[in-house]
Amino acid sequence: MRKPFEINTGAWWIVPDGRTIAVPSFHETWLAAHPAIAGGALHTVDFVQKSGWLSVTLYTEGMLEVITRDAQDQRQREAIRQLLAVNGTEIKKLVVFVPVVEGCLTLEGELLADWEKLAAALDEFVAGRE
Repeated sequence: MRKPFEINTGAWWIVPDGRTIAVPSFHETWLAAHPAIAGGALHTVDFVQKSGWLSVTLYTEGMLEVITRDAQDQRQREAIRQLLAVNGTEIKKLVVFVPVVEGCLTLEGELLADWEKLAAALDEFVAGRE
């Protein structure tokens, strides 16, 4: 049984309470196969915004891509923090997308191990792009 927030290489949905749902191919394919859960969402960003779940993909080289609907929401932030804490040894680079903010935030190295600095970088990213 998987621990809360524990993932491995591939695509995932992360529920802010720690549940992880493996996506066997693409997030959009999963949404099409699970219409009752998708609630009419046809693409990843739409579902992330409606559900509050995180879209996560961990690539083999250690890059973690996260789509969050609100990087300043405490539940979303805590989910990202826990995701990094549980999977930290696998993650070499973090890329965060927030649908209402243009661009992305990319962090690597020592910033990944220091939540306070990472949280400050998230705040700066969101504040500077709204």
